[in-house]
Amino acid sequence: MREAGVMRVSGAIFAMALGVAIILARVAALPLMPIDETRYLSVAWEMWQHQSFLVPLLNGEAYSHKPPLLFWLIQLGWWLFGTSDWVARLVIPTVGLAGFWLVADIVRQLAPDARRVAWWAPVVLLSTTLWFLYLALSMFDILLSVCLLLAVDGWLRYLRTGHRRLLILAGLAVGLGVLAKGPVVFVYWLPLALATRFWWPDKALRQARIWTALLAASLLGGLIGLAWAIPAAIAGGEAYANAILWSQSAGRVTQAFDHARPWYWYLPALLVATLPWPLIGLWQKPWTATPLQRFALCGILPPLLLLSLISGKQAHYLMPILPFLAIWLSLQLVARPPGRQWGVALLLLAMTGLMALLPDIVVRIFPQAPLSSWSRLGTLIPLALTLWLLSRPCRAALVLAWPLTLLTLLLLLSPAIRHYYDLAPMARRLADLESRGIPVAYAGEYHNQFRFLGRLETDLTEIDADRVLQAWLANHPQGRVIEVLREPTQRQSEIASYHQPFRGRSYLIVPGDRWEAFVAASAEPSE
Repeated sequence: MREAGVMRVSGAIFAMALGVAIILARVAALPLMPIDETRYLSVAWEMWQHQSFLVPLLNGEAYSHKPPLLFWLIQLGWWLFGTSDWVARLVIPTVGLAGFWLVADIVRQLAPDARRVAWWAPVVLLSTTLWFLYLALSMFDILLSVCLLLAVDGWLRYLRTGHRRLLILAGLAVGLGVLAKGPVVFVYWLPLALATRFWWPDKALRQARIWTALLAASLLGGLIGLAWAIPAAIAGGEAYANAILWSQSAGRVTQAFDHARPWYWYLPALLVATLPWPLIGLWQKPWTATPLQRFALCGILPPLLLLSLISGKQAHYLMPILPFLAIWLSLQLVARPPGRQWGVALLLLAMTGLMALLPDIVVRIFPQAPLSSWSRLGTLIPLALTLWLLSRPCRAALVLAWPLTLLTLLLLLSPAIRHYYDLAPMARRLADLESRGIPVAYAGEYHNQFRFLGRLETDLTEIDADRVLQAWLANHPQGRVIEVLREPTQRQSEIASYHQPFRGRSYLIVPGDRWEAFVAASAEPSE
């Protein structure tokens, strides 16, 4: 592929077209990923069943961990196109595709002459590991990132034109960000908007106008969030109200109840999340302090600092930073010819070696789903990309080699992933039990991972204590118990009416009248 030929179409359109191909390939080849994706689609399905517009539901109870925008969008897709798996799985990735256009438009609004940067920024964004991995998933971070980009795009358009409707657009987008993932959107939005005078090229812009407009947009965004949160708090009860109005946000900031990590954790995480770019020699470009460069850094550094100070940390919290990092990298990419990138070539060769050994590795980790020796032919993809990168160094090869290699690896692993991560067979078995009126209890913490996949209508009984389980079995002798074991014995597998592997464990459905024999069989040798 010649770089000049690639440049004939819009970079955003090129990234969107490649993104569509990646999304369709992954949705076709890979299952819904438990526990998160299966849970979120089940929440949307339960809201759909009970027509609960305000309060998300998880196994019959109010679900306070996330706001409703993702669930609303999935239900909108169902209302328009039907309740199929494909519709459910494509709604959020389709929203994510809009991020490529927004990144390019943001560059055009701030630096109209930087046409080449506007071309490359969406493609660079797609090439980062974290964005590539999350693009096809029905999760919150891509949605939050697109809401943030829409707010920033509206803000830039307002600064350029002064039209108040564009300021309203920015405020609406901030509000959508609140509905997507809560007040955390302000961690990314406020530092960038507050630094407007630092990066805006027209220094005649009055500070008073910036402050007034920023206050108006941010208040509108907050009010949109409250327009949902207050009625939802009233409808969901006191515990739910306390969770969505206080503990879900404050608890993560001060003393995380989950994912607590040290302040420096994001530094190595960012290096992995942005591969292959830490290996590319673009970081030595002298500081030029252009408005676009200052803008990109304001979108990266302050949120990164604030996130580092927050107790709860996850790699995907970095997602809204990546579009601004893509803009900064594109500035460097355009400013100099790429040359031979030996670091990326070594990374691709390492992936080539990994794919050559993949059948041997998979048979050890996933012994029930061995790969065919023909899967070693997948090594031709990264090998060909390495040769392209070294023989004809160009920006297109540099940007496309890594995501195409990652896609190849995922497709090669798809048979094993499906065998160990696809919960649809288990969900269908539960749907059969439900149709026969047989009650089911789940021993342990249940994440509603089966409800959407099985289109279940009833809640599972969640039991976390042996004495409670014994009481339930006494009242439901013909019921079934779902147990999760790391290494069930051969006898336990025989007693269970159904079992399937799940990651490093097994799901088992045990008839209630055989539960005592199942427990006693735990002392026997495992399979």
